[in-house]
Amino acid sequence: MGRGSLKTSSRPRMQSPGWSSGKTWKHWQVPDETLVLGLSDHLPKVGWKGLVCGNRARPRAVFMLWMTCNKRLATKDRLAKFGSNVDRGCAFCNSLETLDHMFFDCRYTKGVWEDVLRWLHVLHVPQGWNEEIAWLVKICKSRNWRGQIMKMAIAETIYETWWDRNLAVHSIVNSNKNTAKRIIDNIVYRVWGYPKFRRKLAQTLMP
Repeated sequence: MGRGSLKTSSRPRMQSPGWSSGKTWKHWQVPDETLVLGLSDHLPKVGWKGLVCGNRARPRAVFMLWMTCNKRLATKDRLAKFGSNVDRGCAFCNSLETLDHMFFDCRYTKGVWEDVLRWLHVLHVPQGWNEEIAWLVKICKSRNWRGQIMKMAIAETIYETWWDRNLAVHSIVNSNKNTAKRIIDNIVYRVWGYPKFRRKLAQTLMP
């Protein structure tokens, strides 16, 4: 064999008789939408879907809202159920940390949410989590600018208060303790990208 010749393997190639990618795709391809629609009928319908869909808050805040609505946040009572040896006390008070306590039975998170609502000129006394979600779903059903801003407000509030909670749990000094101001700044920044909402928000906040 010459120096520049390529050495080829004498091992025979494995062949799959009758196989082709086209046939496989055709076999597994769904012929119509009946299967998809049939599966979707069995999915649980949740009333809070409208709070997450179309929410113009920061993506991380919307994701946190989705986690909270699904009751998947790693609150201390949930960690304890999974066998984690943690102090089950709230990072802001001495109560047991649960989802209902965090939003909004805790005096700290309740106070932050009240400050945000007051800034939006909304007269409302925060309740427990289920009651608060039911109230938000009701007032956010319409797609007007006020409902859109309220959706942003609850997402940003949950994100920022949970952030404060994590800092407190891990004994990290919070360099910006004005949580309500951080939430308001994020709402204004996001709203300013939508001229219609920006104008309405400015009119609402004018004395």
